[in-house]
Amino acid sequence: MTVHISSMIPDRALEESAVFKAITKVAIDLAGFAGQPMQKKLPILNIVYLLPSQREKADFEGLRLHSFEKDAQMLRIEAAVPAKMVESSHAERYVIAILLDAIDAAGEFFNEQRILFDAPGHLAFVEAMTPKQHSAIH
Repeated sequence: MTVHISSMIPDRALEESAVFKAITKVAIDLAGFAGQPMQKKLPILNIVYLLPSQREKADFEGLRLHSFEKDAQMLRIEAAVPAKMVESSHAERYVIAILLDAIDAAGEFFNEQRILFDAPGHLAFVEAMTPKQHSAIH
């Protein structure tokens, strides 16, 4: 299964936000796995982060299955980004958490559709991208 991520931004000012920068960083990190055989196979999971603005925001919370194109074997999952994440210092962790949840949801969907899917393999890729926590030693 190939995993893609993107974002929809209703306001150009959001391009400087912490969450947009985190989405961009995670997309670049994910692109680092493009040469892996697993990232060259069908089905395709496309995760779209919907950023909120003062005038526009998603009409749902969390994740939702948006659509499935049977011919292309592409599942689109949308993630409604909460306003509190736009400038959060935890934006990258949030983006990765959504990615992990979307892979889990895709696993269930593809299993129901009887489409081969390597959720554990993709979860391992994402876990490898997860920022490590730093703790002080006292």
